[in-house]
Amino acid sequence: MYQRILVAVDATPETADVLAAVADLAKPLGAQVRVLHVQTVDVVDGGGAGGIVEEESDSEAKKVVTDAVDKLRAAGVAEVEGWAGETLRSDIPNAVLDQAKDYGADLLVLGSRRYHGLARLFLGSVSDAIVHRAPCPVLLVP
Repeated sequence: MYQRILVAVDATPETADVLAAVADLAKPLGAQVRVLHVQTVDVVDGGGAGGIVEEESDSEAKKVVTDAVDKLRAAGVAEVEGWAGETLRSDIPNAVLDQAKDYGADLLVLGSRRYHGLARLFLGSVSDAIVHRAPCPVLLVP
């Protein structure tokens, strides 16, 4: 069934539910799991003196991945690896989709934030963008 699972994680409390779902799938299947965390950056225009603003430091991003890998191993998932990358906030879906293709994922697992109204309009939905373009089945964990 599923042999290569890519799970996208972040530093939110919902990640625990996503990891639990992945462990429940991967352990009995003996699937390999890659944990992906995409560190986001924003480019700001400071009136000619623009710059890049990171939402989290490199060490914080690595900790998100390391903690997730450790949780999956503790849950009995034997083959787990971690990967962290950096991209513009608007390009997160592409970063996740590229990793799914590069890894050869046959299942992509991610959380679903439920933005409504103006928040959805301005922030968009990473999960929505991924679901419509994914090269494999997607499991959204509420």
